[in-house]
Amino acid sequence: MDRHGPGPVDAPRPLAARRSPPPLPHLATMNANDWTFPPELATPVFPPAAVAPPNVEVAPAGPPAPPNDEREDLGETDHSDSEDDDDENDNADGDHAGGDDGASDTSTGRRWYPLQEDAPENREPCEDELKYIESRAEHSALDERYWHEDTFTDISDPEINEVERGILDWEIPVFNGTKQKPVPADVMRSPTVRIGGYDWQIKFYPHGVRRSDYPSVYLECITMQSPDFEETEEFERPPLPFLDCVPKIKKRRSVAAQMSVVLYNPSEPRVYNFRTEAHQFHKKSADIGWKYFTTYPRSHIALRHHGMRKPLLTDDKLAFRVYIRVMDDPTGCLWDNSQLNADDITQVTGLRPFTKSHPYVSATLPLLHFSPFRQFVKDLRMPSPFRNYFQTLLFKMFTRRRSPHFGRTGTHLVADAMEVLYRLREVLHRDCADDPKTALKFNELVGEFHPERNNACGSNRLDTKTHPSIQDAVNKHPKLIATPQLLTLELTRQEHDKETRKWKKITNRVEVPDDLEVSGRQYTLFGFVTHCGHLQSCRYNAYVRPHGKGQGWYAYHDGRVTRLTEKQAREKHSGIEAPSDQERAPDDGYDSPYDEFHSPDGEVTYAVLYARHDISLQPADVQIESWLPEELQDAYALDLADPPNSAIHEWPDHRIPGPPVADPHIVAEEGEAGARLAALTERINATIEAATPEPPTIVDGDGDIVMRNTEAESDYEVPEDIEITGKGIRDWLGRPFYEGEWNKVYYHGTGHLINLNGDEYIGEFRDNEMHGWGKIILASTGDIYEGTWEHDKMHGKGKLIERATGNVFEGSFREGRKHGEFVLRGTVTDEDKSTCQICYDNPISTAFYDCGHVVACRECAAQVDSCPMCRKRVVARLQLYGVTVTAS
Repeated sequence: MDRHGPGPVDAPRPLAARRSPPPLPHLATMNANDWTFPPELATPVFPPAAVAPPNVEVAPAGPPAPPNDEREDLGETDHSDSEDDDDENDNADGDHAGGDDGASDTSTGRRWYPLQEDAPENREPCEDELKYIESRAEHSALDERYWHEDTFTDISDPEINEVERGILDWEIPVFNGTKQKPVPADVMRSPTVRIGGYDWQIKFYPHGVRRSDYPSVYLECITMQSPDFEETEEFERPPLPFLDCVPKIKKRRSVAAQMSVVLYNPSEPRVYNFRTEAHQFHKKSADIGWKYFTTYPRSHIALRHHGMRKPLLTDDKLAFRVYIRVMDDPTGCLWDNSQLNADDITQVTGLRPFTKSHPYVSATLPLLHFSPFRQFVKDLRMPSPFRNYFQTLLFKMFTRRRSPHFGRTGTHLVADAMEVLYRLREVLHRDCADDPKTALKFNELVGEFHPERNNACGSNRLDTKTHPSIQDAVNKHPKLIATPQLLTLELTRQEHDKETRKWKKITNRVEVPDDLEVSGRQYTLFGFVTHCGHLQSCRYNAYVRPHGKGQGWYAYHDGRVTRLTEKQAREKHSGIEAPSDQERAPDDGYDSPYDEFHSPDGEVTYAVLYARHDISLQPADVQIESWLPEELQDAYALDLADPPNSAIHEWPDHRIPGPPVADPHIVAEEGEAGARLAALTERINATIEAATPEPPTIVDGDGDIVMRNTEAESDYEVPEDIEITGKGIRDWLGRPFYEGEWNKVYYHGTGHLINLNGDEYIGEFRDNEMHGWGKIILASTGDIYEGTWEHDKMHGKGKLIERATGNVFEGSFREGRKHGEFVLRGTVTDEDKSTCQICYDNPISTAFYDCGHVVACRECAAQVDSCPMCRKRVVARLQLYGVTVTAS
């Protein structure tokens, strides 16, 4: 995070792990390979008298560094985030660069020139300008209290504490010199100051780096640049044991610090330029700095600009003051702005990252961090896809090694993380038909992930919308919940709104306690899985706490692994607070009333994992394990197998549970059609048993095959009559809801389907298509069709009821269109449909932008600020000519 500017701001800005965009884009802190142009000029702002002297003793400032006969080897002294640059290739310049390659301590051949100064009448502000300056908040560069409040924002995390804060003062008595006695140094270095056990120093380039002509400033941690400083150390308690056959990974040594670097006029400290930043310093990134530090280029630094009491440079003198606070960061990840590769991430956390947030990775990684389940996987001996998948994944975690294909785009798997666990259980039970003890052991360890077998997942998930506390939701759960050693509970994060006929993501805040009681047994929070983005997104992140309370969280997300504190891990993802009672303006541009329960893009906890109290987690003294099956000696050459690509809940002796209930418009019918619909509903609950479809080939981000089945990939003819093999419910997050009958692969028979677009259908299916008799409510219009279907289209005799008009069309349909003879009953004519829906007098002639609705005449459209259909703010109105518009 970075702030900069020529003067103070009205309120302190909070620090964040990422850099905030500055008020001027050209002054933003940039990577060294981003920009080549200098910043524009901006009006500086300034501050009140000095308050307290610095509280850290600093060696007295010396004169500028004398010229050296040899160029400084910046590659040795400047360990930075950026790649090495050279003078001849300037297309990789940046403002917030960690490095300064290409500059030297000498300026052989540099031409001295005088700095432009103001005319005598412009050296002081006039009376009006002085009033303007005094009307604004001013702070001095020496105002210690102000800069502490502005720079050292409250972290509010009990695990991250302040070690020490201090000040580095440095005065430059001669900045430019004279023609007879110029200042030849390209690099000036301040005295060092020790804060928090580390030595700090300013490295100043008065002429800028890489010909920028803007003074450049870097803050260095001299201690880390020393060759005696060890880059790594032993992990005290790794989150996952090491294998005895693989070299141990060592932990990166680093320190987190916040700082404000202020360059000011020593004769008028209220005139200054400053930058504020927070950074994780380590051996490979031991400095941080700004190529364009000042608001104006070197040639204008001695000029007074509007709003300034004096120029920044007077009497050829400048001064620095740096406010530094060193933090005790147990995670090693706080404010880490460097672009870490996979190996660097492993050195920070002790865990290797996995490419992207695939559902099957996020679902299974927490299980492998659970020591008893990890031992179960290591002990597997029977040849099976389940064993291959888990042992290969565990081998990757143990070795911390990546395959040569790491980073390649994997197969996009449309699945839910809980659905993945259900598939894995199905594969294990299928492969262990001759070894029931193995399947039973799996159930005892992590459960069956089956909603009809006392597992809180799928259609049997916890009702955390009504009961926003895990403990309360467990206590009010209508069914008994099984108590395996590692208990997984799914939260309610979606619903189908019957009024709007839309699926919505539920993001309300849910209290996730550290301790939980389930069916008389005590549990402790072990991990959780979050869902990211919109409802249909397949992005899931996994968070685990392998050593228990107070021992740190580890997050697998977006191809990275980070260590987090309790607050960072849990408070961010527990959900969004319930909406306030504030009134919403009628034209605020929202599609629906303000409701944070349905925020579409939040990362929220979606499933929680609890470890039973009587089960010991990873022992503290176990840091090395011995395990290497023969089959995994060439692990990355294996073709892995994964569970089937579709999960189905089957239960032979139970009726389908109710939720979500079919729409009353569909169920409550009279006469022959109603009787037929009732008969179809009964058939949904008539068949038994279910089959598990076979998986396609799926490749993970390491280039490894995690699912393979060539037969499922091939094209084949579907027989005319396919036997109905099962029935049940498919109810996973971000997937269509279905309850009813199917064959081995497809919906087949009678069923109830709610598509992701909100369309709700109940009727007959054939080979995954609506085929036969059925009834549908269309989400986009609210129209209801009841009749015959063929290949997902209305075909044959049927009845269509238009919701907008109430008109009823009865007749024939052909491939989704009205066709042949029909009878139309209703009260709204085509002429009525073409009149303004506001005044019902003039014809419709105006379209609203940007929603696109066409419902009003020109006169009425000019009087409304929000669309009467969608309530969006009207940005513009488009007049339509030469067309006849019919409202629907």
